[in-house]
Amino acid sequence: MERLEKILRDLGLDGALVEVFAYLAVKRKATLDEIYEDTALSRRAISLALGELEGAGAVKREGEAFTIDDVRKSLQAMFPARLEELKAEIYSYQPAPRKQECPMVEAVLDDASAVPAFTAKHIDAALKSVDMISRSLTWLDDQSLNATRAAVQRGILVRIITYKHPELLSDTRALTDAGAEVRSHEYSKDVRFMIVDGEFISFAIREPPKVTQPAYFGLLIRDKGVCRSMLEYIFEPAWEDAEVVEEYQR
Repeated sequence: MERLEKILRDLGLDGALVEVFAYLAVKRKATLDEIYEDTALSRRAISLALGELEGAGAVKREGEAFTIDDVRKSLQAMFPARLEELKAEIYSYQPAPRKQECPMVEAVLDDASAVPAFTAKHIDAALKSVDMISRSLTWLDDQSLNATRAAVQRGILVRIITYKHPELLSDTRALTDAGAEVRSHEYSKDVRFMIVDGEFISFAIREPPKVTQPAYFGLLIRDKGVCRSMLEYIFEPAWEDAEVVEEYQR
């Protein structure tokens, strides 16, 4: 990857163009959202880079995905006027082995402090909806709250079931002020999960009672059928039965 990025910069590219091209050179096929999840680039930067690369014929669009079939031909497409001059650079590139595709089911063990950033990232990536059951709202900080506010502003439905407790009053009010729909149900003591766009679900699993170094254990599942079942049999019934708490409203 580093070698390809050097070639691209030697050819006069920089910023998002380099990162997006290098990413697709390895993945060969990805959507804007997949690039966004795996890089530190903004959606706007990725969109502009993809548009420029597609316009030059360096990448092809297949529905929502963008592809690079042959990296050398894509490099040539971007620099036709300087092709002879740049052939040595282009042909010095050796494709790296393809990375393994993201697994459908993944277990994650991380420090508890990573939970807010993880939550904020997936709220920020949402395109339609975020449905969450979270008893104590330990994921809530300025970053995840801002992500929630931004999601609501772009039309994302954010629904959260939590526990009715005085200590959570300020947090629930902040979420309500941000535009999220927040309700209370004791069921939030039994299960914790977040479903994004009905396609991705992240479970937070309670630790054993005698851990020496508290950590976050999560189970990530990327499957529409699993998400559909969790929404139908778990979240929606709990949401309908949950209490709309007046104190959550200012």
